Amino acid sequence: MNPPVLYVDDDKSNLIIFEAALEGILPVLTASSGPAALEILRSREVAVLLTDQRMPGMSGVDLAEAVKNEFPNTIRMLITAYSDLNAAIESINRGQIHLYLRKPWDARELRLSLEMARERYLIEQRVREMESRLASTERIYSLGVIAAGIAHELRNPLGALQGNLDLGEDLLGKLRAAIAGRSDPGPILRQFEELFEDCRTASANLAEITTSMDLTARSSEEGLVDLSEVIHLAERSMRPQFMKVARLDLQLTPVPPVRGTRTRFGQVLLNLMLNAIEAMDPANLKQNRVIIRQYESSAGVHVEVDDNGPGLPEEMLTRIFDPFYSTKPDGGTGLGLAISRQIIDEAGGTIEATSEVGVGTRFLISLPKAES
Repeated sequence: MNPPVLYVDDDKSNLIIFEAALEGILPVLTASSGPAALEILRSREVAVLLTDQRMPGMSGVDLAEAVKNEFPNTIRMLITAYSDLNAAIESINRGQIHLYLRKPWDARELRLSLEMARERYLIEQRVREMESRLASTERIYSLGVIAAGIAHELRNPLGALQGNLDLGEDLLGKLRAAIAGRSDPGPILRQFEELFEDCRTASANLAEITTSMDLTARSSEEGLVDLSEVIHLAERSMRPQFMKVARLDLQLTPVPPVRGTRTRFGQVLLNLMLNAIEAMDPANLKQNRVIIRQYESSAGVHVEVDDNGPGLPEEMLTRIFDPFYSTKPDGGTGLGLAISRQIIDEAGGTIEATSEVGVGTRFLISLPKAES
C-alpha cells in the first residue's frame, strides 16, 4: 500500500517543479485540471490532494468540494496566492480542505506538510481497517452468543427427556416384576402414561424453541398464558432431577393470565429450577427444599422460586444476570439467567434476585396482568 500525493495545477512548469521537489521523498502524481484529477482519483487510491485555487473551468475549491463528496477519506489541501486567501479560509470553514499553503511555496514547508498529511491518511486508513475487523469479530462473537444461547435453551428439554427415559427404564423393570408376580400393573402403566406425556411436552418445547428463532413466528404465537399451567409442566419435566436432590413445594394461588408465550416462560422456570437443584448438595436430600410461590398483587402477577441452598455473596449476586458469568463450579455457560431476564423484559416484567450465604436464594418474577 503506497497511495500517492496528487498535485493539480494548470501551470505545467509548477507541475515539473513540484515533481522535482518531492522526487525520492513521496510518491507523486500530477494533473493539469480538475476533471483530469477526478479521473485519476476514480482509477486509483490517492492519499492527499493538493490543488491550486485559480484554474480555468473548475477552481481548486470546487475540486476540493467534489473530492470531499466522492472521496471523503482523501486529505484535501489548497495552495493559493495571498489574493485568494479568503476563498481558502471559507473552504476550510466548510470542511472542503484540511490545510492551505501559500504561493510561492517553501520547499521544506511543502514537503513537511505533505508528509504529515499523508501520514494522517495512512493512520486513518489503518483505523478504518481495524474498525472493519472489529465489526467482523463482533459479528462472529454475536453468532457465538446466539449459538450458545440456543444450545443452553435446548439443554433443559433434552435433560427432561433424558430424565424421563431413565425413569422409564426403572418403571419398565417394575412392570416386569409386577407381571412376573401377577400383581396389578395398573399404577405403573399410569406412571408410564404420565412419562410419555412429559416426553411429548419436552419434544414440543424443543420444536417451539427452534421455531422461536423466527421472530415473525414468535410474535404470532404470543397470547394469554396461564402461569399455573407453565409451573406444573416445568415441575413435571424436572421431577426426576428433584427426586434425587430436593423436595419441591408448590404454593400456587389463583392469578389472572399474563401475555407472552408458554414455552418462553417455561424456559425461565426451568432455568430457575435447574439453578436451584445444581446449587444444592444431593447428600442433604432430606433438608433441601425449593418453594415455588405464585400470587397476585395490585402491581401484577408474581412468581417466586425460593431455595434453602448455600446462597450467594453480594459480589456474585450483583453479576448473576450478566451474560457468560457463572457461579457454578464447572463454569457453565453463564447464559441461563441472562436469557431469562431478556424473556421477562420482553414481556414487560422484571426479575430480581436476593440471597444470603448459608440461608438460600430467592428469585422474584413480576409480570403485568394481561389487559382484558
